Amino acid sequence: MYLRLGLALSIVASWACSPSTGKARAPDWRRVPVTLELRLARGAPAPGLVPAPVYGQARTVYLYPEAVLGNSDIARAEAIQTRIGRGLILQVWPTRAGAARMKEVTGRHVGDSLAVLIDSVVVSVPIIQQAMGGDPKLPSDIGVPLEPEEAQQLAAAVSKTWPHR
Repeated sequence: MYLRLGLALSIVASWACSPSTGKARAPDWRRVPVTLELRLARGAPAPGLVPAPVYGQARTVYLYPEAVLGNSDIARAEAIQTRIGRGLILQVWPTRAGAARMKEVTGRHVGDSLAVLIDSVVVSVPIIQQAMGGDPKLPSDIGVPLEPEEAQQLAAAVSKTWPHR
């Protein structure tokens, strides 16, 4: 529970405190299927890292080429509107293999950044506070800072990508 709340709060806090540029062209959040990736990231360039702008912010992060978690590692995902009216929380249930990899990687990278990519767009970059995942029966909450209309569009696309069972 603390892992989910901590990740969601750190993402919402980093979004709320970040300036919006308004210059980036908005992705089509209605696109189905939704692709979701978690990748380790740094704030400065390094060999082998790929630069990527952070959506809605005037900053660039540098992504590691390998995803920690991707669509093939996700058994189920649901989108929940936030209480503050902006953005949404993606609840992600990983597969058994995805949960094990996420726990192992985040455990080795406490204090590092973890980029959240939706449809190849970096939407947030929280700091890893502690190892996450490990239990495929429990979801990880991922905060996605979007305007209300974008959040509704993405929520609908997520429900089509991972239908409720």
